[in-house]
Amino acid sequence: MAFFENFTSVIRDKWLDYFRANRTWLEVQMATTSVRTPEGGRRPSSFLILGVVNALEPKLSNLMVPFYQLNSDEDALIDVLGLNFDPEAVLDNGEVGKTIEASSEGETTPLLESEAPATQGGWPPEMDD
Repeated sequence: MAFFENFTSVIRDKWLDYFRANRTWLEVQMATTSVRTPEGGRRPSSFLILGVVNALEPKLSNLMVPFYQLNSDEDALIDVLGLNFDPEAVLDNGEVGKTIEASSEGETTPLLESEAPATQGGWPPEMDD
């Protein structure tokens, strides 16, 4: 079992690295299609995550056939692989936490890090010289 725990930890780290590198377009995609996580967050679809982690970790493809033979539910596979969490919350807080919709105290958080306040110029911000 230690192998599988180490393996899922590696997959989780690779998924988070991928999400960090592709966060801008993944956030846009998740605004349209996302899945609720157990802690109240959101994540991309199971099919997208499975495709990414299979491309990033070739050894996982050896396990996908037996996994699918045991249970072909893609959401269950995400659970088994330990990927049913909000990647934005993990990257922002270093732990699984609340999403923007669940935040309290009425504070607004921009969806994109580079989002400029409405009183400043147009897009992109670096061209407002």
